[in-house]
Amino acid sequence: MAQPCDAPTVASRARWTVVVLLALAGFGCARRPLPASAEAGPATDAGPLFEPVPPCPAEADYSAGTSTVVFGFLGTPPGFVYEPKCLAIDAGDTVTFSGSFAVHPLYPSEKRGTRAGNPISGVSTGDRKDVQFPRPGFFAYYCGIHGGADDGATMAGVIWVR
Repeated sequence: MAQPCDAPTVASRARWTVVVLLALAGFGCARRPLPASAEAGPATDAGPLFEPVPPCPAEADYSAGTSTVVFGFLGTPPGFVYEPKCLAIDAGDTVTFSGSFAVHPLYPSEKRGTRAGNPISGVSTGDRKDVQFPRPGFFAYYCGIHGGADDGATMAGVIWVR
């Protein structure tokens, strides 16, 4: 069992060398527990802790209860937006992106959210794309024409997989 890392009463170079070697081998010192109010809670079974990812700075921005993101040119839905732009789903769920990819090519974000393993792939043809999200994260996307800066300020969205 690991011991607390208090300063030794006799500080010798040899003792600290042994402590460092033991720590590197996995026999380190136990950290003193943080006060309950200072502990950061780990991700739960419900998924990762909330992370503000533009254009979705608050948990309340995320819609649930749908698995379709629609986008249009003029009319319904309004042009140049994803509806909903912020969507919360469970790991393993599939989201359908529906609209003209020729007018609004879909790309995964390279600057926002969980960048490694984003299951959204670039698409610029057709009008429907089903994407399964197997693992938790914040997977951002944008329109390659109307959100090309990939900063979340224009035509962009986020899928929060819990």
